[in-house]
Amino acid sequence: MRGALAAEWTKLVSLHSTWYLLLGAAALTGTVASAAGVLTHDPAASPADPAAIAELNGVGLVLAALAMLSVTGEYATGSARTAFLCVPRRGRLLAAKYLLLGAVTFAAGLACAVLGAVCGALTLEESTFDAGAVCGRLLAVAAHAALLSVLTVGLAAVVRRSAGTVTALFGLLFLLPVGLDVLPGGETAVDLLPAGASEALVLGDNGTYGWAAALLVLTGWSLASVAAGTWVVRRRDV
Repeated sequence: MRGALAAEWTKLVSLHSTWYLLLGAAALTGTVASAAGVLTHDPAASPADPAAIAELNGVGLVLAALAMLSVTGEYATGSARTAFLCVPRRGRLLAAKYLLLGAVTFAAGLACAVLGAVCGALTLEESTFDAGAVCGRLLAVAAHAALLSVLTVGLAAVVRRSAGTVTALFGLLFLLPVGLDVLPGGETAVDLLPAGASEALVLGDNGTYGWAAALLVLTGWSLASVAAGTWVVRRRDV
């Protein structure tokens, strides 16, 4: 496992797209968090609120794209064949990807959350600072980034193409909730989807459950995606 993790790390840091997407996530965080801070006029607002808004409005998807390209890029270039030859046990190779990308996107998400909180503190007209609440919200943002990225890696392992993975993720996060929302009892179902769990985890509540239940729901979706990706890859030739 150590060798597989080292190989995945080397591949990840050698890609130009990794650094471009990390810079893009930081720039988007600063822009969205600053705008949210300027537009918020609530004395009870927390400096972490703009960071949470930025995560739900694009930053999480940018980090998920970073994770996706680590899988779909290998299939596009044909290097997936080499990877499977070097690590014949495909479950071990995928486990290394899941662990590494989860850790990297957690760290990147936490860094972006801190940046967003700083921008929020500088741009909010009035705010209420609670160290415990702020730290908890920042960790929730980082956890969301990691879980969404792991979910995306699982989808990418199934689909193998960037366009297909983006379509599947877009449908799961945006189209499916819209379709279910018009059905009787659809609101409850929507809250149990990744989008509803993301809102509850990052904002603390989605009207149905709080952040702790949201963490379990989103973890469940990520594990289901991991299981599906692992099952499919083990049964393919490549």
